[in-house]
Amino acid sequence: MKKILVLADIHGRVKSLGRVLSKNTDISLVLVAGDLTNFGDEEAAAQVLAELEAMTGKPPIAIVPGNCDPLPARRLMERSGHYLDGGLLILPFCRVAGAGGGLRRAGMTSFERTEDELRSALETALADLASIEGNLPLIVLTHSPPYGTNADLIRETHAGSVAFAELMSVREPELWVCGHIHESPCISLEDGTLVVNPGPCATECFAVIELKEGPGRISLAGAYLSN
Repeated sequence: MKKILVLADIHGRVKSLGRVLSKNTDISLVLVAGDLTNFGDEEAAAQVLAELEAMTGKPPIAIVPGNCDPLPARRLMERSGHYLDGGLLILPFCRVAGAGGGLRRAGMTSFERTEDELRSALETALADLASIEGNLPLIVLTHSPPYGTNADLIRETHAGSVAFAELMSVREPELWVCGHIHESPCISLEDGTLVVNPGPCATECFAVIELKEGPGRISLAGAYLSN
C-alpha cells in the first residue's frame, strides 16, 4: 500500500505544517497544492520547504504554486527540484501532472492566470503522457479547483476553473488534487475522478490517499480528510 499525503494552503504556517507532518510518517509521496507562503519572500518559502524536506523517510515532494506565492518564492520552489508547474512527475506507482496559480479575478494576488493560461499550463504538463508506457494512475495537481465540483464552492457558488473542468472530463485522471477554496474541503467522486481539496494546512487540515498495488495494476484504495 502506498500512501500519498495531500496538503494545500500552508500560508507560511510552518508550525502547523510540522504538526501535520509529525502525524504522517509512513508516506510514499507528498503533494502540495499551492500557497506555501502568505505573500512571502524566498526566506518564507525556504522555511516551508525545509520543513517538508525534513519529513521522516524523505518521500518525493511535488509542489505547484498558489495565487499567494510571489515570484521570488516561486523561483525558490523551482530551484528546489520539487516544482511541478507545467511539469510531469513519473514515479513507479503513479504519474503526476501539475499546474499552479489562481484563477484570475480582480488581479489582487500574486499569481493569477486566465482560463487560457491555466489550460495551457496543464496541457503542457500532460503533453508527454502519450510517450509513457504502462497504465499507472494519473494524478493532476493544481491550486485552483475544477469548476462545478464539491471542491470549488464558496457559499453555494462555484468558483473554480472551467478549463480545468473540461480537461478533467477529457483526460479522466483517477485523482485530482487542488486547494485554494478554504471553505470546500472534500473527497468527492466527480464523473469517475476522485477530487480532493484537503482544506488549509494552515489550520492543520490534510488528506491521505491510499494506492493499492495489485497484479499488473495500481489503483485507488481509499482516501480520508483530517484536521
